[in-house]
Amino acid sequence: MKNKGFSLVELIIVIAIMAILVGLMAPQLIKYIEKTNVSSDEQLLDSVYQALRYAIVDSEVQADDASRAIIATWDGTGYFTLDSLEGSGTVLEESMEESLGWTGLDASHYLPAMRSAHTASSQIRFQCDGFEIKGMWITNTDKKGKKDTSHSPSTFDDAAGVVISVPTSK
Repeated sequence: MKNKGFSLVELIIVIAIMAILVGLMAPQLIKYIEKTNVSSDEQLLDSVYQALRYAIVDSEVQADDASRAIIATWDGTGYFTLDSLEGSGTVLEESMEESLGWTGLDASHYLPAMRSAHTASSQIRFQCDGFEIKGMWITNTDKKGKKDTSHSPSTFDDAAGVVISVPTSK
């Protein structure tokens, strides 16, 4: 009788080889996925950066007294959160929401879009000196793909390495 099937031993050998290959490739795949997630967050942050950059030079924002008053508080010495613009009712807020396609600027709008490891207290922060954006970053997130969200940097120059920043020399 000519059996054209596989024996149980042959199937076990094939499954063992596949398990070894999956074991070797899984760490590389996970690392690639984490890098992709960080890249996605960098794109999100770049979109917010471009929206802020556009908004602060918009002629309608410049003509709005309330928007100019907010921008006047940006003296380059501290940082501001994107959430702080939420509910201000200014043309600055409206311009950013329109550019981003969001209905608000608080964490409930940007946290769901974040893909890398982050905490519920992650914030988009920025530092401006008047109309010049000095830096922008996401707190409590992992730039290296190691899921370390235990640090909470409070400045752009923080050496913890767990912030995602966009270059501001565009």
